[in-house]
Amino acid sequence: MVMESLEVLIAHSDPDTRVTIENGVQKLGHQILGSISSGEGIVDACQKKQPDIVISGVHMPDVDGIRALTLVSKDRPVPGIIVTPKTDLELVETAALDHIMAWLVEPIRMVDLGPTILLVYRRGQEFSELRKENQDLRAALTDRKIIERAKGILMKATGLNEGDTFKQLQKLASSKRMRLIEIAQSIINAEGAFEIVEGE
Repeated sequence: MVMESLEVLIAHSDPDTRVTIENGVQKLGHQILGSISSGEGIVDACQKKQPDIVISGVHMPDVDGIRALTLVSKDRPVPGIIVTPKTDLELVETAALDHIMAWLVEPIRMVDLGPTILLVYRRGQEFSELRKENQDLRAALTDRKIIERAKGILMKATGLNEGDTFKQLQKLASSKRMRLIEIAQSIINAEGAFEIVEGE
């Protein structure tokens, strides 16, 4: 399956393995964002520019590859492929979190590299979409609570029913060229300021 060219960050303590991965990635038509030999390098590179995928070894001279991917993915998850010798396979399997989506056993077979990159990239996209949907849902629920509170304030002040109050909110938002949530928040803020004045 043909896919778009991706920006790939490569990290491995062994220079020969790095070169092998670099050659394979380039032959697949992807761009190498960086080729580094340390876990701290993964963190630094991901902070400067977000790669589409990180391909990393396990053992590094400082922070191991799994730990580095975990640190990076706290703020913004990056799909990761771990390259590991068979002796560390059990360790990698237990660390297969959302951001570590696949692993390749050394010595890497180039025939496995392309399908693994494709799989991990697609999984990463799905994971990002699910996270966004979850964030959108949380934001929608928060907005709903604010709007309901503003409606309660207006109903108390005007004596209107819930439906008419909501229509008034919509009209006010339209006339002020503001979003409904912004109008609702301003009503809540105004009530708070009024309560402070009354309390003095």
